[in-house]
Order: sequence, then C-alpha cells, then structure tokens
Amino acid sequence: MRIAKAIKTDQETIRRFLDVLGGGSVVLSNNKLAQASFFTLGHSFIQEFIEGVFQKKEEYLINELENGGFPSEGGPIGSLKADQKKCQETAEHLLNAAKQWQGGDEIARSEVGWAVSEYTNTCRQRLERMRNLIVPLLEQTFTLEEDQQIAEKLNDMVFEHLPKDNPNKYIKVIERLEEQLSDWK
Repeated sequence: MRIAKAIKTDQETIRRFLDVLGGGSVVLSNNKLAQASFFTLGHSFIQEFIEGVFQKKEEYLINELENGGFPSEGGPIGSLKADQKKCQETAEHLLNAAKQWQGGDEIARSEVGWAVSEYTNTCRQRLERMRNLIVPLLEQTFTLEEDQQIAEKLNDMVFEHLPKDNPNKYIKVIERLEEQLSDWK
C-alpha cells in the first residue's frame, strides 16, 4: 500500500462530510427549516474524525517529512499547519455560533453560515494541499519500501482511532446529516 492510498478513504469521507455541511449552509440561508443541531452534530464529526483521526495522520506525515529534512516552518508543512489551525478556530466559531443560535440568537444563525463557508473552503484547501504537495513530497523523499512502511503505519492508525463498538460511526453521522438535509429541502 502507498501513502496516497492509505489516506484516500479518509479524504473521501471528509469530502462527503464537507458536501453535506456546505449543503446545510446553503439551506440555512434560504430556509427556516434548518436547525442548529445539524451544525452541532457536524462539529462533533469535525472534532472526532477530522481533528481526532485524520489530523493525527497528518501530524505523523508532517513528522516524517521533518525527519526527512523539511523545515517545519513555511513551505508546504507550514501551510498545512496553518490550514489545520484555521480549521480548528473556524470549527470552534461554528460550534459557539450554533449554540447561540440554539439558545435563540437569530443573528448567530448567519454566523453559522459564515463559519461553515470558511471551514469547508479551508478544509478543502487542506485536503488538496495534502494530496498535491505533502504526499508527492513524501513519495519523492522516501524509498518505495519506506513509503509502504509509512502507509502501513497510517493504516494501523485507522484501527487505533475507530470506535471498537461502532466502526461505522463516522459514516453513520454523515448519513444522518444527509437525511436531515434532505428533510429540509
């Protein structure tokens, strides 16, 4: 297995999530049926899967590049770290705005829309940076054997972070969000 393949499923899962979250944002601006709970559930996916699982893989790959001689500041690594930080900050803003909206603050509703837009754009950029910069750098830096060892470690990390009692938990969250979104339309 190669590095690109080892993170491909996670990236596809995240893209599917971003599609449904962005769809919720579109409905949010046009429809009163949208509910804050959709966005708080979306935040739990962000926190548990994107930051809890995928970001750990990104950190591992960043460490491998740094160990291979790439600087941790600036360049592709610095840009990826900046994307991670912006995603975390925007996700926190999303959660706070959704909670305020849930508490009756209608102005916070528009803040949720803004935060979703910022988050989805930054996260898509982050995924593209990983695919187009970080993975190619790893593939150029390491031998095929080292690449396969890194990929195996990434694959092992999947099983370390998936809930043992519910391995499809994250897909089920996305399906739940998709179902809620279809009810709003």
